[in-house]
Amino acid sequence: MRFSFSVTSMSHHPRDDEWMMQSEFGLALLADKLGYDLVALGERHFCGIGGGNPLQTLSALAPQLKNAWVGTGITVVPDHHPVRLAEQINILDHLSRGRALIGLGSGMAPEDSIGFGFDLLKQNKQMLDEGIEALLRLWDKAPDDEPVNIDNSYYKGTLLERISPSPYRKPRPHLKTTASSPAHIERAARNGWPVYFMTRDAAETQAAFEQFQNAVLEHDHSQSVLDHIAEWTSIVTLAMHIAETDAQAAEEHEFLHAGIAPIFTRKAKYGDQAKARQGVVGQVPGTQDRGPAFHRHMEFWGSPDTVADHVRELEKLGIGLFHVAFVGPSDPQGQAIVERSLKLFADKVMPRFQQNPVRPYRKRIGS
Repeated sequence: MRFSFSVTSMSHHPRDDEWMMQSEFGLALLADKLGYDLVALGERHFCGIGGGNPLQTLSALAPQLKNAWVGTGITVVPDHHPVRLAEQINILDHLSRGRALIGLGSGMAPEDSIGFGFDLLKQNKQMLDEGIEALLRLWDKAPDDEPVNIDNSYYKGTLLERISPSPYRKPRPHLKTTASSPAHIERAARNGWPVYFMTRDAAETQAAFEQFQNAVLEHDHSQSVLDHIAEWTSIVTLAMHIAETDAQAAEEHEFLHAGIAPIFTRKAKYGDQAKARQGVVGQVPGTQDRGPAFHRHMEFWGSPDTVADHVRELEKLGIGLFHVAFVGPSDPQGQAIVERSLKLFADKVMPRFQQNPVRPYRKRIGS
């Protein structure tokens, strides 16, 4: 089983941004030193939750990592012109020597739409589908092929020659998508991509996971592709925390949560303003409500034994990659707590699973 760490440092104010960026780098380097298989950054804009361009940050970070892969969780496809995004991903692919796993998704922050000037109601599906389709055509184009025309709902352009540099991995970089809908699951299965599930535990994950496995096996993938999918398909347990005892974990979790709560309250306020500017009332159609109730439901904390029991159920299900997403620090005291948690998970949980082979995909799963 593999383990990844999601770096989510946060800033309350512009004066804290320098600390936030240093915190991101420090935690990523520590995770690499501790033996995590991948360090990931998400893409969030305008709110002080990490830097706004994970591909740029990871390009600076990748050459400094000794063992860990780099990944995005996720790259918000609608926020980028496909040509520029293909170039940026290819550069990261080279700087990481092919050890990059690029998560592609739509993002669901209403602020993104008005900040980047597009229609919020098209962001979640239409712009994501158009963007991914354009990326695949751009990566497949050789210099002498016919031009690739992009005429999407927002982005336009014509590629006459090729994307340069080409990706380190041929023919395309390693990609990954969310498993948030049957359409997403089918696209990943068809292309031979791993997915990640944003669910709390094995019971919540099982039905969609088996749906994905069966969808993968409907396509004629090589065994190496099947192994790659199995090894890198993951679940992310949001707002997780680990400490020496369950009681200590609960206390520290609440401390960290209290530190970041004002950031999410502010983000929700501006999200409502963004929706109002586009005439959207309530939940954006086609998106998941990720408000306070969702985050409280997703929270998980405990001692090493408690956390290991949680991971073990996911391993039994067949998850190949457990994605560690601790409550992010917003100040030096929180940073020290997260570093301690990061070390404890590496020392007392990861060794119980790292030598265990990932369960291979088989036909007729669930029959």
